[in-house]
Amino acid sequence: MEISVETIGFPRVGEARQLKFALEKYWRQKISLEELLQTANSVEEQNWKVQLAAGVDRIGVGDFTLYDHVLDWTMRLGCEPSRFRSIEDDTDRYFAMARGRTGIPAMDMTKWFDTNYHYEVPEIDQDCSPHANFTSFLDEITRAIDVLGSQRAVPIVLGPLTYVGLSKLKNVAPSDIVKKLTTVYADLFEKIVKLGVAEVQVHEPILVTSKGPGMVEMIPALYGGDGTRGALTADDRLAVNLVMYFDGLDESVYRAVSGSNVASVSMDFTRGDNIAMLETLGFPTDKRLGLGAIDGRSIWKFHPDDLVQLLKRVRECISSGKIPSKISVQPSCSLQHLPYTVEAEVNLKENKELGLAPVLSFAYEKLGELSAVRESLTKLESASDAFGEVRLSWEDFYRLNPKKQTVWDRITSITESDLSRPEQFAERRPKQMTDCHILPTTTIGSFPQTDEIRRLRRRFVNGTISKSDYETEIDKQIAYNIGVQEALGIDILVHGEPERTDMVEYFAQKLDGFAFTQNGWVQSYGSRCVRPPIIYTDLTRLHDMTVREFVVAQSLTQKPVKGMLTGPVTILNWSFPRKDISRKDQALQLALCLRDEVADLERAGCRVVQMDEPALREGMPLKEQNKDEYLQWAVDAFKLSTAVAKPETSVHTHMCYAEFTDCLDAIMALDADVNSIENARSGNETLEAFKNAGYRKDLGPGTYDIHSPVVPAVNDVQQKLQEFLSCMPPEQLVVNPDCGLKTRKWPETIDALRNMVHATQNVRSQLSLEPTT
Repeated sequence: MEISVETIGFPRVGEARQLKFALEKYWRQKISLEELLQTANSVEEQNWKVQLAAGVDRIGVGDFTLYDHVLDWTMRLGCEPSRFRSIEDDTDRYFAMARGRTGIPAMDMTKWFDTNYHYEVPEIDQDCSPHANFTSFLDEITRAIDVLGSQRAVPIVLGPLTYVGLSKLKNVAPSDIVKKLTTVYADLFEKIVKLGVAEVQVHEPILVTSKGPGMVEMIPALYGGDGTRGALTADDRLAVNLVMYFDGLDESVYRAVSGSNVASVSMDFTRGDNIAMLETLGFPTDKRLGLGAIDGRSIWKFHPDDLVQLLKRVRECISSGKIPSKISVQPSCSLQHLPYTVEAEVNLKENKELGLAPVLSFAYEKLGELSAVRESLTKLESASDAFGEVRLSWEDFYRLNPKKQTVWDRITSITESDLSRPEQFAERRPKQMTDCHILPTTTIGSFPQTDEIRRLRRRFVNGTISKSDYETEIDKQIAYNIGVQEALGIDILVHGEPERTDMVEYFAQKLDGFAFTQNGWVQSYGSRCVRPPIIYTDLTRLHDMTVREFVVAQSLTQKPVKGMLTGPVTILNWSFPRKDISRKDQALQLALCLRDEVADLERAGCRVVQMDEPALREGMPLKEQNKDEYLQWAVDAFKLSTAVAKPETSVHTHMCYAEFTDCLDAIMALDADVNSIENARSGNETLEAFKNAGYRKDLGPGTYDIHSPVVPAVNDVQQKLQEFLSCMPPEQLVVNPDCGLKTRKWPETIDALRNMVHATQNVRSQLSLEPTT
């Protein structure tokens, strides 16, 4: 039997987030491009060396990026939108596409499949003329060969089907643009052959989604089959490993890829049911099987029972001849979704009472798990015996963290009435926000997190200042935030969240059942990194979480101040969840905690509660047949959180950077009074979709892009508002930025909000709108 180990992607920001800090210095013009690239190359080469030292036979390379790998392929394929083509320098054009420039809006950004990583959405129309721009990519591969050798370095290429499937297409059919791209890809493969590498990975995760079956007819022209050689498999000197992940394959897709001319087919065996497909249909004897047996998205060490069962079925397939004995053990997907190493988590390792560290596995540890699987398959020994140490760690963990019966009793007692507001929207809406203008202005929640605020939090965490002194300083910042909003004339205020490091981590720290890393950073997009908390046991709320700061803010103004909460589905999707109970049960546990918080906020005088759910859409399954079940429990969790609110309380939610058109029914079913949505980069497509779906509640489309440092002009915001008004009446609209302002600087924040308010006042004047009474 020939068993090898291969990786298909790795974390990209550096163990100490070196790339993040270098990028931000470069944008502030504190370092040169040469210095930025030196840092990037150093991080990338360290990644290669770690995998080499771990005994990985074939190491995926070329997936490293300064901002986003999909944006990289937009550059490499010469598919830049026309509005950026006047920018001659490649680097300037690259960052302009990501972040925008004055008068040139950035590209749209959305979630990478069902993960919390964001990619820049390619824009392709009938005038798109792809052309090769592979110099930097080939230089990267050359550097990898110098470190790893030509047989171990395996270039990672984002496949044409996935690139097109993730794109925003205008007046062009997917098959037509794939044909245009095929020539460019073929040119790249010729250049890769000349570098002397033996294999290339072509990543086509789009094939596991509901779009996959519709792309089957395009597979032979690219990868061979049905008597066709395939444009990307025409050269026998370069083996193609077709890599698909995040779910199982439909039968039609599996038949197409297994009948193609690729040398290897790599699949995810941690999601979906690909093993059943192999048992039923077999696997071609002329190909290597890429066995994605280790979950590349989970921070948990593999559970022996689950892995033993999978490997047992693999062995049975080998014995029966259904699959060949030529196997590559791999992660299920790129390890970019994980932190670097558990070894950096000193606090968790020292906390023996939790027993958590021994059952955690980050990117470096996953490499060891791959070797363990290879050893088990190679020796053909009982996997149960091989994984005995891991089993003991799990047994110890469960002993230390038993089930909380009171939590489960509360979940089983949930009734339909717990999910319903006391009155319907038409009855309760006239009772809400009665002292606000029509077209009320507001913000999404957070204000700039200054260096002073971060230093203050560090001093409090380190114990160098008392809780009383810390709260005094936080209250000063809240007062400043309220003062700025009052001066600008904003109608519905926020306290600005100076006490919060992160919209998920903050609430996780207030709940019992979460654990936290010191260095567990993962990339969200560009230089934006997040440190997801870990759900390790049943969740409970020990005391109120947001009431103190709300009371301070509301005492400073007569205008309504929002009570700011993060919704249960977002907390779940932006945390590392448990794998021993369902995501639904974890969402309901969170919802019960938040339900109690809403009640406490109301008792403190809160008239507007915002329950943000930006991650609701990203958690949706990739296959159409699985979506309804997810959306049902996701909606129920939100309603369980908010239905306790009185009719007079306006419940808001916020969603951003996702495609909402395929879950609009669920969004309407949330029964939120106001839904603020990202719309600044997306044109009016999302707003039109809400209108066409018959949305009747209030809506707050984003008036400007907060992820860009560009300050919108009054006329630009005014034009946006006019576009909104062409879709919905003014009584139904709320005016806000498209997301929170945490990452922005104060000067640009004030200028942008001032322009937003002035634009709103101009539109009100044009429409002769008066405050509601």
